[in-house]
Amino acid sequence: MGEALALRHVQKRYGQVWAVHDTCIKIEAGEFVSIVGPSGSGKTSLLTMIAGFKAPTAGSIHVGDEDVTRVAPNHRNIGIVFQKYALFPHMTVRENVEFPLRMRHLAKGGAARQRVDTMLDLVQLQAFRDRYPHELSGGQQQRVAVARALVFDPPVILMDEPLGALDKKLRENMQIEIKQIQERIGATVIYVTHDQEEALTMSDRVAVMHGGRLEQIGTPRELYSRPASAFIADFVGTINFLDGHVEDVSGADLRVAIGRHLITLQPANLVSARYPSRGSPVRIGVRPEHLRVQSGREEGGGSLLATVETLIFAGASRTAIVHVAGLTEQYLRVALTGQDGPVPLRGDRLSLQVEPQSVLLYSQS
Repeated sequence: MGEALALRHVQKRYGQVWAVHDTCIKIEAGEFVSIVGPSGSGKTSLLTMIAGFKAPTAGSIHVGDEDVTRVAPNHRNIGIVFQKYALFPHMTVRENVEFPLRMRHLAKGGAARQRVDTMLDLVQLQAFRDRYPHELSGGQQQRVAVARALVFDPPVILMDEPLGALDKKLRENMQIEIKQIQERIGATVIYVTHDQEEALTMSDRVAVMHGGRLEQIGTPRELYSRPASAFIADFVGTINFLDGHVEDVSGADLRVAIGRHLITLQPANLVSARYPSRGSPVRIGVRPEHLRVQSGREEGGGSLLATVETLIFAGASRTAIVHVAGLTEQYLRVALTGQDGPVPLRGDRLSLQVEPQSVLLYSQS
């Protein structure tokens, strides 16, 4: 389908502060790409440059074949959905959705009316067409904002934390609705959010920003199972980290010491580019679901002896917070859901088997 959006070596600097370093991203038509990162990571600066609200210090922005780097926002033909909805309170639902067509002098005739009706049907608001924003729920207002962004058929739609003002249940429902709408019409969406779970749920690809730099871009599965750095592993999903060192290198095997525990790993576990030598400090990353509770209480063979400190019940999921024997103030999260055997109790001593194929090994040198 071709490129819908391309950022080519885009940079943004405010005085001596770099908000966005040299960033290149290509987004295909019909893709849903989320941009995530902690506060100050540069994700909002990137979005405002794509929208045209801020000009990049260097680099270029292309929508399709057109270089829009210096084009005014109202001439970029980009749809935008804001967190605060930004609906006109004196206009009805229909008038709000119709507004972008009026601004582009496209609101005359039956074709325009049909386009508005199509959008209202798409977001299931045809019955609310004559209501005003204050007469709608938060979720309904957000659907109006989505319809307004889609009505003029823009090549790219920007969504700036559009669900941040909604409660958890409504936010989860809206995630599904927005994704279904996007897939139904094949829209190209760039979605900025601070919610990593939201990004993983909705996106074809996720771009992770940190310190103004693009750290990694990939599918949700790639970012979760093969994060390029310990920062990304920690930011995307929940992960346990254990610091250790390489005890021995035997052929292709790496024997890693974590306190008094020894774990044998393979080169496939290594995420960092540098292959560690004997004695090198390393950081082990393991997701809670990749720690298995064993019936025995023996160490060795990749097992860790631990004591249950806290149990967390969260409906469909159960998690144990455990303390690893021999490691000062070292606690791990263990996913209990889906594991065989009785649920452990607080104070129980467990033998945890680390699934070696799922371990992430990062060099610290």
